[in-house]
Amino acid sequence: MKLWRVIAGVLALGFVVAGVTPAWACACGGYMTDVESRARAAGEKALVRYDGRGTEEITLSMAIDGSSKKAAWIMPVPNPAKVELGDAELFRRLEQLTAPKVVKRTTYWPFRGLAPFDRDGYGSGEAPTAAGGVSVREQMTLGPFEIARLGGNSATAVTDWLRTNQYVVPDTLGANLTPYVREGWEIVAVKLTPKSAGESLTGATPPLRLTFASDKIVYPMRLSKGATTAQSVAVHVAAPYRVDATALPVAGQQPELIYAGRANDPALLAPADYLTTFRVTYYEPGRITSDFTFAKAATDEPFQQVRYVTRNEARPSTLAILLGVPLLIGGGFALFRRRSRLQDRAG
Repeated sequence: MKLWRVIAGVLALGFVVAGVTPAWACACGGYMTDVESRARAAGEKALVRYDGRGTEEITLSMAIDGSSKKAAWIMPVPNPAKVELGDAELFRRLEQLTAPKVVKRTTYWPFRGLAPFDRDGYGSGEAPTAAGGVSVREQMTLGPFEIARLGGNSATAVTDWLRTNQYVVPDTLGANLTPYVREGWEIVAVKLTPKSAGESLTGATPPLRLTFASDKIVYPMRLSKGATTAQSVAVHVAAPYRVDATALPVAGQQPELIYAGRANDPALLAPADYLTTFRVTYYEPGRITSDFTFAKAATDEPFQQVRYVTRNEARPSTLAILLGVPLLIGGGFALFRRRSRLQDRAG
């Protein structure tokens, strides 16, 4: 077993034994569990659709690692939102569309990958988340979600409402909500509930879709400032054109471009037809100060990552060496004996 796997296992066991609760924030909103839970938002998939005429749609799905009987998620949006369940197949289709192009290569290094010479094998490839100053605009239940759309005159009023209505509220949420409340954003509060009493939350949540008016393409990120562990973000942006990030959560930290191109499946991205995918990890979430915003790029040039898969054909070169070395040794020995006989005759 490789050393890094041993280290990772020991660290993971240490967190479990110590009862450490991971970060409450996820990529674009606050994912919050009760203090007794070890669950966390292990990953988040998001598709941002923009029609180019002032309407934006964000579809999200979270992967919950561990289990929790009580959890919530907070998502600020710049204008009142329509909230619906999304397509369960959406992200599987997006992963197929944006997967790296596979290029196969063959090498002929001897011995590599052949037992007993290489017990660990050889790598196969390179690769390259009411009352008290609050107006409750709507409450509903969608699948495993209990949803409330809130407006408020202060972050304190919003967090007080959340606590009164049995949402998990960490101490840092109010401060991180304050900029959104001051700017008049709507707060979509989502309570995740098990299917039946006594069950726990685990696995991937059904996609949730929020549609709202916006004069720019925005992906909220400021709540992730409250996270205490690294935050990885993957954002698919569907628009009539390729986009670039024009405002960054952490100044100077550009996201990695994963994919750009026109969709072969128009229904996947409608009403847009160009997909741009970005990925970034924030190892110091406390440095996050802004949301993502995206705008039309200078070019619509397509881009796709390439993954090289190397297959080593060791047998021909190994056989050549195994056969050639004895011949060389035998030839050298014969030459040595011949020279020795010539020297004996000359003497």
